[in-house]
Amino acid sequence: MNSNILKLKLKRVDPVKYAIITTVLTLTIMLIFVLPFFLIFSAIGIGAGSESIGAGAALIGGGIIGMIFGIIVYGVIIFVVTLIATSLLNFVLKKTGGLDIDFEKVGFDFEAQSNQGRIEQ
Repeated sequence: MNSNILKLKLKRVDPVKYAIITTVLTLTIMLIFVLPFFLIFSAIGIGAGSESIGAGAALIGGGIIGMIFGIIVYGVIIFVVTLIATSLLNFVLKKTGGLDIDFEKVGFDFEAQSNQGRIEQ
């Protein structure tokens, strides 16, 4: 067996922390890729309510309010779905005995750290 391989077993993932991380990453990607389209569609008058309030008003209020509301709703949905998925993952990990993960030892002395109690065994 290769002595540079460290075998670890994933037994549990913190659902709340993982849901927060997933939500922040997904919303960041959404802002980068979707925000420009919201602004463009608001400027040219495409979108919800643009027929009744006009393109200029949609740019000032309709599009921005829609973006803020959409981001909040989307964030809550992502958080809840990820929380449920991570809880299911933990259930499956518990029933199957965990997930074996192989790491390569590179430039870090795992054994010295484990002696100090930083890495659980």
